[in-house]
Amino acid sequence: MMRQLPLDLSVRDRPSFENFWAAENGAALAAARALAQGRPGPLYLYGPEGCGKTHLLAAVARAVQGGGPCAFLSLAHVSSMGWQSLADLPPDSTVCVDDMEALAGHADGEQQLFVLFETLAPARRIVLAGRSNPAGLSLARDDLRTRLASGPIVAMRRLSDEVKAQALCHRASLRGLHLNDVACAYLLAHGPRDPRALFALLEDLDRETLADGRRLTIPYLRAILARP
Repeated sequence: MMRQLPLDLSVRDRPSFENFWAAENGAALAAARALAQGRPGPLYLYGPEGCGKTHLLAAVARAVQGGGPCAFLSLAHVSSMGWQSLADLPPDSTVCVDDMEALAGHADGEQQLFVLFETLAPARRIVLAGRSNPAGLSLARDDLRTRLASGPIVAMRRLSDEVKAQALCHRASLRGLHLNDVACAYLLAHGPRDPRALFALLEDLDRETLADGRRLTIPYLRAILARP
């Protein structure tokens, strides 16, 4: 059978507030929306891997596009590129900072992040995320820790399998991809455990079903997951 050449559909599943399944993380979603809509920061989100921190940071960046300068920075990457880039951002920027734990042991990084906070004053439209709250970060500067804690600090929880199933069906429906309960349960049992990888799998399924012109049955899912 001839396979249809699929279009690039990934734009439909880029992180946004609309495709974030809040469940027990509704407070984090509301706080991120408020900052994107102009509420002064900082906002600090923390929680384990897979709870949706990076998704919300990316959603903030997407929501403010066109409304002024915006930067999305992973400190894990900034540490290898040079910390000066933190202090070079325009004062009217909206700044999204991920992987705060990567700041540990980097005095230059702490200095430049402190400078960034002062540069962004008074609005300080900055949202930061890490695995631990500001009190739990390995920081040498107490004045930086104070600034990190000067706005809302919101804990986020890892998705349970039940919530993952709800989020998976929600993201699939936004793509126009029908994923029934049986297919969803199969993906949770046999697909990746990490939510980010699980949601990325939807893009592959969307592309494969469009190319093959087939529905998502269990045998078809099994065949797709077995592909190299």
